[in-house]
Amino acid sequence: MKFLTLFLLFILPHSLFADDAAWFAGIDGGVTGAKYTSSDIDSDYEFGPEYGGKIGLQEKNARIYLGYTAADNIDGNITSTNNIYLALDGISDEFHVIAKSTAKFFFGIRLGSNTAEINDKAITAFMGGLQAGFIFLLPADLEIELAYRHYVTLRDKETNFNAGGIYGALNYKFYAF
Repeated sequence: MKFLTLFLLFILPHSLFADDAAWFAGIDGGVTGAKYTSSDIDSDYEFGPEYGGKIGLQEKNARIYLGYTAADNIDGNITSTNNIYLALDGISDEFHVIAKSTAKFFFGIRLGSNTAEINDKAITAFMGGLQAGFIFLLPADLEIELAYRHYVTLRDKETNFNAGGIYGALNYKFYAF
């Protein structure tokens, strides 16, 4: 498993510098669920709306990007969460969905920082997770992304933050600044 992770983190991003690579920016929104457990707090799995943005580099079969998501108005004792993350996705070749419309499947990893406000106290943790979904290709360099992402606390034995979300995104690809 470590070899696969090292391969994704060090080898795959080099393919992004090919001649047909494109920059992209996107906005997303969806629903997230979160649960936090520590020696002081044990929350229920609570849900709330999530929104965010991302910018990165995409090649035919890979993309790497920096993103931000926030979830406010979560029920229960988790009030809000904020994530800054780096994601690396592998993307499949195009396949036909209906008539002339095409889509791509993607699977990836994300690493970053999460700050959650729990019982009016801000708690920050290093997070890691996986994501998978579909990218539907539209005319004019637009894409619609539908996916699920899940992430957990890494290297912290005292706290356990567990969150997942279903989201939709609108991405725009551009080839130069």
